[in-house]
Amino acid sequence: MNPAEGPSWHCLTIAVPPALAEVVSAWCFALGSCGLQVEEGGERWRLQAYFAAEHELTRICQELDEELEGIGLPGARLGADHIGFEDWEQEWRRFFQPVWATPRIIIHPSWTPVTTGPDQVAVVIDPKMAFGTGGHESTQLCLEFLDQLLSPGDRCLDLGTGSGILGIAAGLLGAGLLTLVDTDPLALDNTRENLERNQVEAQVLQGSIDAVGGNEYDLVLANIQSSVLVPILAPVAQLLRAGGRVIFSGLLAREEEVFAAAVVAAGLQVLAVRRRTDWIALAAQMG
Repeated sequence: MNPAEGPSWHCLTIAVPPALAEVVSAWCFALGSCGLQVEEGGERWRLQAYFAAEHELTRICQELDEELEGIGLPGARLGADHIGFEDWEQEWRRFFQPVWATPRIIIHPSWTPVTTGPDQVAVVIDPKMAFGTGGHESTQLCLEFLDQLLSPGDRCLDLGTGSGILGIAAGLLGAGLLTLVDTDPLALDNTRENLERNQVEAQVLQGSIDAVGGNEYDLVLANIQSSVLVPILAPVAQLLRAGGRVIFSGLLAREEEVFAAAVVAAGLQVLAVRRRTDWIALAAQMG
């Protein structure tokens, strides 16, 4: 590849029922996907899973097809395309429009300026490989809770930060010490760029919850799928100061009862649940 051309990717398009979108998305990430885009609507949603060009496409397709057939979805993979750097940038400029996540928080790309009032904040996000644009319900639900629960000066942790939307919003809303964590180095590169765009200072760490060390926080943000969240609920609780709060998102509505019980078992008190279409966010408190 000519370095001037920029990176390129494989794009797999998969049609799945909404109830199985999370499962198939998790498989794609397990196979090495560096980002997903979801087009919702109708009986089948379209998932577009992106893989770096150096990945062996034949192996990925074979393993994914076997998994899809195992859950009764033979032929759900509609195709595989090659996406060049310029094509990707053009697609995002078409796809990503400003989003009012709450009456006070707007998410927008740098190429689309917005006007805000004195009590509003604008989060500038230039996403790379679908790390997050604020358009998904789980992100918006988390931002709604953040807007409600964050107090100026709060020590805040964004666990699984992606493009940094939640952490940056917390910083713009007045958070004190701010820590952003993700396992993906490419996501963290995007996070650092977006922090600079928004002139927000934060500690950026690669890894999972273990990377945080012995710090304590007033507010933890965790917009991560439940299969990842449940095993770390107790460690998350240990990161909270007395009276500290945590916002869990990335959860399907059908998971609410089981997940809430797991939160209580980890020593947290459920404060509230917010719902939007098939997604929920749950706020909990320590002590």
